Amino acid sequence: MSLRMDFGRLFTWFMVMMVSFPLFLNQVASASESRGPIVVASLFGSEAAKTPAVDFELPDLNGSVVRLSKFRGERPVLIYFWATWCPYCITVKSDIAKLREKTGPGEMEILAINVGGTDSLERLKRYQEGHPVSWPILYDGDGKVSKAYGVKGIPLFVLVNKEGNVVYRDNEPPSDARKYLH
Repeated sequence: MSLRMDFGRLFTWFMVMMVSFPLFLNQVASASESRGPIVVASLFGSEAAKTPAVDFELPDLNGSVVRLSKFRGERPVLIYFWATWCPYCITVKSDIAKLREKTGPGEMEILAINVGGTDSLERLKRYQEGHPVSWPILYDGDGKVSKAYGVKGIPLFVLVNKEGNVVYRDNEPPSDARKYLH
């Protein structure tokens, strides 16, 4: 019995590594290519304001549908792509919680989009019960939103200003989100 349990744990670890390692390598390659976050405003000057975010509708864990364009004109949105099996995604949650403390929901919305893959909606709900957060968790089970945003490595942070334009994109949360809020 214990040999079977040990094999099961080893198999689970192996599968997580098989999925996570290519994503990790992609993050390393992306970071070395870009030399830091893609701050759209610094790359394209005034044209940055003309880079619209892709609108989407995704269900939260209660079954309500959340639409990105609902926040347009009201407040910026930090979109956080993640998965329960991604160790760095879990580690960075404390940084997001600190960011939430600095910028309340009225000043900036945070939407955590689970990329689906090996996470089912039921697994995500169980995970959230044991690891609650104060921002909405959305489920991208078919991966359409992840694909639309070109997610190649997770976590991925995309900051959309209140006009609906992408102003920040990186695998690290913005160190000072306030500079992108206005």
